[in-house]
Amino acid sequence: MRNAILVLLLFPLLAVASGNEVTVSGRVNKTNTLIRLLACDDLLNMHEVELAQTYSDAQGFFLLEGSLNQTSPARIAVGLESVDLYLTPGASYEVVITVPDIDPGASYFERKAPMIKVKTATDKGVYRQIVISEQIVNSYVLEYFDAIYRRRQYRYLDSIQATIDAELDIRDDYVKQHNTYKLASVQMALNADGGKKVIGELYDGKPVLYLCQTYMDLFKDLFVNKFYQSPYDMGVFEEAFWNSTEGFRKYLMSDPFMERNPRLAEMIIIYNLRTMYYEQSKLRKAIRAHLKSLGEKTAYPETRAMVQHLFAELDRFAPGAEAVDFELQSATGESIKLSDYKDTYVVLQFVEGGSATVDHQFEALADLHHQWQDSVQLITVTTKDQLEAHRKRFADHHYDWPLLNLGNDILLLERYEVHTFPEYFVIQPQTKIGVAPASAPDRFLEEQVRGLFSGTESSKTKRK
Repeated sequence: MRNAILVLLLFPLLAVASGNEVTVSGRVNKTNTLIRLLACDDLLNMHEVELAQTYSDAQGFFLLEGSLNQTSPARIAVGLESVDLYLTPGASYEVVITVPDIDPGASYFERKAPMIKVKTATDKGVYRQIVISEQIVNSYVLEYFDAIYRRRQYRYLDSIQATIDAELDIRDDYVKQHNTYKLASVQMALNADGGKKVIGELYDGKPVLYLCQTYMDLFKDLFVNKFYQSPYDMGVFEEAFWNSTEGFRKYLMSDPFMERNPRLAEMIIIYNLRTMYYEQSKLRKAIRAHLKSLGEKTAYPETRAMVQHLFAELDRFAPGAEAVDFELQSATGESIKLSDYKDTYVVLQFVEGGSATVDHQFEALADLHHQWQDSVQLITVTTKDQLEAHRKRFADHHYDWPLLNLGNDILLLERYEVHTFPEYFVIQPQTKIGVAPASAPDRFLEEQVRGLFSGTESSKTKRK
């Protein structure tokens, strides 16, 4: 997790060292398991700050205490699973969390999601009202999808609002804002004007709601292609983009809407540059220069924080960045660090259970291992629940590279952003990132490793 004090300095909307205490207590059906309380302090980049950390006891009970000074989207992480909620400063919550048992035969996408039940909350009904409002809106959309999205019957907007008003006495501004932008996403479909009316009513001249999830979700839909829309001329745009950061920013702000809304405009610029960075690798150096200039010259601390969070994301797995080191026990009882192999290239494989895909990839990896000999070190990391199964696999097939037990270091998966299995990374000498994540051994892994040896970055990489 990011340093809490740094986050406080960069982004004053959230505080972890001071502010109003938030307490979450309860029970989970996972005993002696790492439990973390995290709040989102930047919805544009989905950057989180950890408010508290503990372990569930032998009966599954836990207590989390942190500090917060604005109602924010948050989640409780149980191991690597998590449940969402909204936290209000000064409030306490009693919850019950149920994490379904994993079916070994089910794919990652077929797994059932964990569930949370908030038994009591002293947040003046904020969380409950958001949940009920969401249920009402979603139920209407599902039941009357054809009438809303095809026949564009506006009366359903009034019906949704009337049902919410009849069910709830909403007085909290955060809930009102949440519902306003949730309904606006439905209104967009009814208007069928590319969002012009919604922008005019809810974004033009309005406060930027940095920590309102529905505001930010709608923002991303509305402004994702802003650079390619009127009044920008692509010829002039490209010339300004390449000439100078100051000239580029000046051209972007020549749009009357951007000029009227400088705070919102900076967020639009960051979001569109972020999208361009991932889609057009040839522009990355110039994009970084524009982002750096914006972060240095902005008058808004929120913009500065978003730029810094984005740079941290972009640099985390960039070629040449420091790879996360670790120390794990091997299947033979040795203590092994990634940095033990700092003088060579390493292909790091994260794997969980077995399947036909896993079998095939292990066969392909073994073939590459035979070709590479000592020029590339293979390391397989598996979860402690699957260690014995893979120990047998290694013995049966005479695999002779290290098999490591993830054990209780589950956050290593988070640090490498491993969301599906198997996952691969190529680490360069001096424990530097080579390709992250890398392709599977039966696809382009060999090409990517050869590219690093020859000093050229392979184009056949995948992005999360």
